[in-house]
Amino acid sequence: MFKKLIPMYLIYVIYFLGIGMVSSGIVLMPFNYVRYSIILFTGLILFSSGSFVNEFVIDKKEASLRKVLRLIAVSLTLAIGIGMISGGISHFKESPTYVSYLIPLGIVISFISYTLKNGYPLKRKEKIILLTGIVTIGLLAHIGLSTMANNYLANENVPEGGDIFMNKHK
Repeated sequence: MFKKLIPMYLIYVIYFLGIGMVSSGIVLMPFNYVRYSIILFTGLILFSSGSFVNEFVIDKKEASLRKVLRLIAVSLTLAIGIGMISGGISHFKESPTYVSYLIPLGIVISFISYTLKNGYPLKRKEKIILLTGIVTIGLLAHIGLSTMANNYLANENVPEGGDIFMNKHK
């Protein structure tokens, strides 16, 4: 067990650091495309690398080209979806209208990616029910967040770009 402690810890650091960077990159990209694209790209590499090492090195699962490419694809979309949710929650004030789209899309993308990544064997009827349910949740979240964004933006004392762009920390 001791031999697994450090590698497993490092994998978790890579996962969570990757998600944190994806979150920041996605939500703050409108404010500086180059900087936050680099952060987003780095986070995606970290998260998918962590997934690869966890699945094929630590868990020693069979690694065919098809399985590796599938894992990378679903890991990337899962990281993007979770990043959309996390970054959106963290930075609502910076870009409320943008976030009203990010969080609902993140819910849908991450749910579908998680389902595919873990290979849940669903019947056709179950797939339709789950897809309808998650899209409905996404639409309801968008309506609620859009309402919140409009109310927030209607306030005349709202600083442009939210708290992080108020130059409080020079």
